[in-house]
Amino acid sequence: MEAARSTKEILAAVVQHVFGALLMAVGDALANYGLDRTLDPAEYAIPVIQRNAIISACQDRADAFGARAEIALALANLMPDGYDDPTVTVALRPTIDHRPREHVLTVLREATDVIAAASAHCDKIGAFFGNGSLQHLRAVLTLQRGICTVFSMAFGAGTRITRRGPMSLLITSSSGYVYGLDFHPDPRICLNPGCGALIDANTPPSQTASAPCPAGRHRPSYPAEAPQPGVWQLHS
Repeated sequence: MEAARSTKEILAAVVQHVFGALLMAVGDALANYGLDRTLDPAEYAIPVIQRNAIISACQDRADAFGARAEIALALANLMPDGYDDPTVTVALRPTIDHRPREHVLTVLREATDVIAAASAHCDKIGAFFGNGSLQHLRAVLTLQRGICTVFSMAFGAGTRITRRGPMSLLITSSSGYVYGLDFHPDPRICLNPGCGALIDANTPPSQTASAPCPAGRHRPSYPAEAPQPGVWQLHS
């Protein structure tokens, strides 16, 4: 595994060592498989503690190429199933940080404006709904987690950050993975039981919104003059 120089080599090592051992145990061999006879991982199983250790080792090695997410998806379809066996243990292995020493972030000036606007919006939500309120914490924590992901090296040692929207970012990684960090405002709906109608910011509560209210008057989930509460989410 440590000698692998690409995602392809990591997966090849998994097939060779994991399935090589499983097939040998039943008197078979990888050499007996090919285009005419394919290997179905679902037909095999290993102790879950071993399965998790193998996946962890693969992901750690994939950090060298910024392919942690890619290898995780590939292993989901490649690894055999796992089963609990309390008698099986896994020897501790030395922790090796395979990530490159440097992460180069290129942030366009428009993206810095987006980050500033998002931070300011969180402050406005806190000022209106109260610092530490549910609305404030949801906004702050999701923005924080999103920015932390952008700064992580899960997708490579080079990251380019550009503007995607007034409070959204577009991120392109050196591994080729492209994703967005987007703000999703909460819909303004009626909180009355049995209603849930979507209320436009310009529609007075006494009037019909997207549907009539059983209570006769809509009760908006937040005032029209409030800064829109919401969350930031990552999208590929």
